[in-house]
Amino acid sequence: MKLCPHCGSQLSDDAKFCVECGQALPEDAPQVVTPAPEAPAAEAPAEAPAAPAPVEAAPVPAAAPCEPTVAPSADGPIITQMPPKKQMLSTGQYFALSLLYALPVIGLVFLFVFGAGHPKNGSLKRYSAAMLILRLLVWIAVLAMLIVAMIKNGRLLTDAMGQFIPALQNLLKAIFA
Repeated sequence: MKLCPHCGSQLSDDAKFCVECGQALPEDAPQVVTPAPEAPAAEAPAEAPAAPAPVEAAPVPAAAPCEPTVAPSADGPIITQMPPKKQMLSTGQYFALSLLYALPVIGLVFLFVFGAGHPKNGSLKRYSAAMLILRLLVWIAVLAMLIVAMIKNGRLLTDAMGQFIPALQNLLKAIFA
């Protein structure tokens, strides 16, 4: 028997994940030594019934990381590995986060906190990091278009902005019309 180093639960020797806390077990998890129970001295019957032939366990197929591995046995299936618990964001949470990230300064702060920080929810971290990358790419594209407009027309930045806004409005009308 193994001990979970995170919560201290006793697990089977071939367990890869803790059934209590869901944490992955290291290869060198501490072993629990349990003394074998002593059988009381009883008289053996004259004819002992024949013991059933031991059933050899079939090799356990490799499972995807999000599916438990089930080993067949004579008593029924035994789950030998439990996947870690995954926290997924709901549709409402995605919508609320999108609204939060749309706020000019506060949204950017939350993008850095959730995307570059270390939240426990991996789904939140990946979504925030993707939104942060998307926002950076949009700003790079806007700056590149401003520079191109300035070089093309040879005008100052204010003139370029005066030409950029109507051009962007025309582009958006063409896309969404």
